[in-house]
Amino acid sequence: MTTTSPRTRPEAPLLSTGMTLFFACACALTLANIYYAQPILADIAADLGLAPEASGVVVTLLQAGYMLGILFMGPLGDLLENRRLIAGMVLGASVALWSASASGQTGGPGGQALFFAAHLGVGFCSAVTQIQVAFAAGLAGDDRRGRVLGVVVAGLFLGMILSRPLAGLLNDAFGWRIVYRLAALLMLVLGLALWRFLPRRAPEAAPAGGYPTVLRSMTRLPRALPGLPRLLVLSTLTFTGFCLFWTAAPLALRETLGFSPGRLALFTLIALVTPPCVFLAGRLLDRGLGPRLIACGTGLAATAFLLCACLPAGLFVLALAALLLDPGVNVTTLSAQQRILSMRPEARTRLNSVSVACNFCGGALGSALAPWLFARFGWRSAALAGFLLLILAFALNVRPRAGEPTKQPQGVR
Repeated sequence: MTTTSPRTRPEAPLLSTGMTLFFACACALTLANIYYAQPILADIAADLGLAPEASGVVVTLLQAGYMLGILFMGPLGDLLENRRLIAGMVLGASVALWSASASGQTGGPGGQALFFAAHLGVGFCSAVTQIQVAFAAGLAGDDRRGRVLGVVVAGLFLGMILSRPLAGLLNDAFGWRIVYRLAALLMLVLGLALWRFLPRRAPEAAPAGGYPTVLRSMTRLPRALPGLPRLLVLSTLTFTGFCLFWTAAPLALRETLGFSPGRLALFTLIALVTPPCVFLAGRLLDRGLGPRLIACGTGLAATAFLLCACLPAGLFVLALAALLLDPGVNVTTLSAQQRILSMRPEARTRLNSVSVACNFCGGALGSALAPWLFARFGWRSAALAGFLLLILAFALNVRPRAGEPTKQPQGVR
């Protein structure tokens, strides 16, 4: 059993209430970078000459870049001093966002290629969000980790939710490029603030062999930890359904009700119900209620998709589905994440990287699949696909495999 070394104990006061809120704000701003495009996809596609069926490529590239950043930059949190790594990646996101705003202005394949490359870079650098989450979890004590994650992840989802209406409203007033330019300036300011205020903290036990060894060790973690593969699949299925809904729903609202990007942005404010739910879930996680929260969350999300599959795609139905889906999905992913981060503290950043990379593989698939299903088979086909994904996730939580731990991980292993 690994115990907390004396060297780490003096750092506990660093995670004050103010520092926890700072982490939450930083995560909100950095994660927002990969969601600005969702409500303004149609205008971006029209400006760049993309076919409607291919518009999902923009979001897919953001999420693919995010996944690559998590896989190849996230593990550096177990090797390098965290403050320098985090500030550097945030400043990199600023450069990529400004490049995205300036590329593609001449149109044609060359302009599109530059635009897509910039979005891949935005996603890659925005993966710093998950390094920040693991950093905050490491500074928190074992008895407060769920609560701290609840605050940080609530802020993270607040950024995700508010980014979409902000992007839509700015797009309606000034065009989509101003969205990216303002985001670039925000990242520049945030990067400087992180360098100034984050505590210095090098990894306590950096793995021998350096970066290549750390990367190889990530492939061994699912085999070494019996409960990890099931939690990874469960969380991935859930997040795939989330991205499928929030890519397809704006298309449905635009087609059936003629929603503008601004009205679509206001619709996404329904998701503001999520942060209080996530905050409460974080407190319940410290009481060992993770499996029950996952069952409740996947059940709510599956019900949301079932409503959409059975009823016409009207405003009331989609609003009710969003009210059920967003808290359900996000409470589920938080609960799975807390269990995963408690499995092996010395590999916490790598565990988080594996978990979130799997989620965003699913998210990229859901974002690409939604426009294709909608264009060829209609809204209900996308809703049915989401329902099947969430039913599988619910079943995985109800029937864990033999040999897996059945209780919430407590303390440091």
